[in-house]
Amino acid sequence: MGAIDINAFDYKSLPPEEWDRLRQQAVRRAHLARGRALRHVIGSGVRALRAAAASALLGAAAETVVTTARTWWRAYALWRERSSAVRELRALDDRTLRDIGVNRSEIEWVVYGSDATRLRDASIAANRCRRRDARTGATARSQQTTKQPITRSAA
Repeated sequence: MGAIDINAFDYKSLPPEEWDRLRQQAVRRAHLARGRALRHVIGSGVRALRAAAASALLGAAAETVVTTARTWWRAYALWRERSSAVRELRALDDRTLRDIGVNRSEIEWVVYGSDATRLRDASIAANRCRRRDARTGATARSQQTTKQPITRSAA
């Protein structure tokens, strides 16, 4: 189907059959052009949706990777901090550890575990010892136990 030059075309001298043929050609061309335009628009929309879905999927995957990396980094930093606390407590002598209220065998448990219960129980036991000493009148023990119980954790 060749292109028709409208300026060089004498449409007034055409018989009715030619008019019908030209009209059908024009309608066919219009339908083909409309189909191409619709395919282009729909194809562009589908490509845009695919790109958006891929971008969202990549965005969600990137968000997951960043969140996981952040979680791992925080866990690593916490592990380093606790390891440092364990090293520092192990470097202390037994008397200093006793003053803190920690036995050498409890260092890891105090740093990594929940030590609030142990410290509370230790302070209750210390208060009971002080009360017993006060009732019996032990002067040497009562002078040593005038310190306030330690309620803070070592970590």
